[in-house]
Parts: sequence; structure tokens; C-alpha cells
Amino acid sequence: MNANEATLVWVDEYSRMAEAYDKNVAPRFEPIAQEVIRLADPKPNELFLDLGTGTGLLACLIAPRVLPQGVVAIDLADGAISVASYRAGNAGIRNIRFEMLDSRNIVYHGKLFDAAASNLGIPALGYDRVFQEVHRVLKPSGRFVFSEWPTDPSPSFAALRALLEKHGTRTPSKDLTQVRDAVRLVRTDPEAMALGDPRAVLKALGVAGFERRDATTKTFRVRFADVTELIAFAASYGWYERELHEMSTESRKAFDADLAARLEALSTSAGVEDIWTLNLFIARSE
Repeated sequence: MNANEATLVWVDEYSRMAEAYDKNVAPRFEPIAQEVIRLADPKPNELFLDLGTGTGLLACLIAPRVLPQGVVAIDLADGAISVASYRAGNAGIRNIRFEMLDSRNIVYHGKLFDAAASNLGIPALGYDRVFQEVHRVLKPSGRFVFSEWPTDPSPSFAALRALLEKHGTRTPSKDLTQVRDAVRLVRTDPEAMALGDPRAVLKALGVAGFERRDATTKTFRVRFADVTELIAFAASYGWYERELHEMSTESRKAFDADLAARLEALSTSAGVEDIWTLNLFIARSE
């Protein structure tokens, strides 16, 4: 599987799970989105670009701040775009243009946007092209702010990944085989892995033409009521959902038991508590 094929599989999974993602994942990402907004500092009458908008969380938070201008929010997952459009409409937000576009090929005129932002939406495969495209479409005084996960997952995610590999079916369907291949590529490709390394990202931003760039790290405390809620969160990502769906009954019981044991150190009377560490970047052309 090559990078383009993996990207399409990845996109299809996000599209398939968009409603579950919006319900179970997006609310937990709002504190991170708020930090992106704090750093981006949207102002009235600015035109923003939201890359990898997903179900529209960041775009809907930025839009009221930039009136009478607005936000162009792009994503390749059509299912996510549909959910995002509903989110905005339901909130009475009218100044967002949602488009199904690849952030590696932003079909807008150069020097158009005042700022660009992304909340966990930069693609691991081809992010160097994303940076070049963002630099092209930003005004000379424009700014680019985004958040990304570090290379190493948090303890709860590390446990989920390890145990899915341990208990996952040995006779996967064609769809699960494709998903596994795509996930393996993203997690082992050196360039994709480098997206979690602030030094590598800052270097790529420099190559793209951003003369001023900075990285910071921030932690976010997260709590799940119990292990079941954590699994529901994870299952809202397509690849996790497929793994869980194709497990045998016996394997699923063993997975649940192993995960509860693995997460015992993170468990309190209030639930399962973890700390997410995020890298945040700010880049300017001048």
C-alpha cells in the first residue's frame, strides 16, 4: 500500500464514523481547540482557513470571532463535512464554507487568507506539501497555528493499541486488512512519524517558507467515567471500531479484561484518568 492509497483508506474510515466521532471524540478535543484559538487570536473581519476540519469543531469556534468575514473549512472525508455542516447550521453559524478538499492541494488563490489553523487535522502522509500550500495561500503577514499529537501515545492509547494487536482477529476481512495496512504505514513511515517530533515539524515549516516558527507543548487532563467509555471513545475512530467488531466473543472478553487490568494504575474513584500531551505550532512568513 502506498501513501495515497493509505490516505484514502484513512479518509473513508473518518467518513464512515463521522457521527460517532462528533458525539464521542470532538467534545473531548474542545480544550485543545480552544488553545489553538488562543494562539491564533482570530480577529473581526479576518478570513480563516481550517485544515482537516473533521466535524467542524474548530471552524465553529472561530467563525463568530471573525465576523463579518468567515472560515473556509476543508476536509477530504465527505461524511465528516456533512456532519460539520449540520453542526454549524444547528448552531446558527452562517459564515463557514465547508469544502471537500485535500489540504495537500488547496485550490484557492495565493495570498488570500489572513490565517490558517488546524486542530489535530494535519495529515501524517504529505504534511510537507500541506505546509507549502498553506504558505502559498496565506497573506504575507498571515499566521499558521496547529496542534498535533507527539510520536509516543498516552498510556491509555498505548494500552489500547497493544491489546488490539494482541487480541485482534487472525482472519481479518478485506476491509480490516486494508485498514491495518494503512495504520501500519502511518505508524512506521519515518516522515509520518516525524509529524510527532517538534524539531522535524519546525524544520519542515522552514523549508516551506515560514521564517518565524515556534513550538510549545501543553498537557490536557482527560477523564473517562470507566473503561467502557474509553472504549466507546476509541471505537469512534474507524480502525479501532473494525478491530473490535471483528474480534471473537472470547477475544473481546479477554481484551476487556486485559485493558481493565492495564489501566488500573490510571483508575480512580472518578474513572479512568489520563494526560494528553499535545504539540502546538505557530508559524509566520515574516
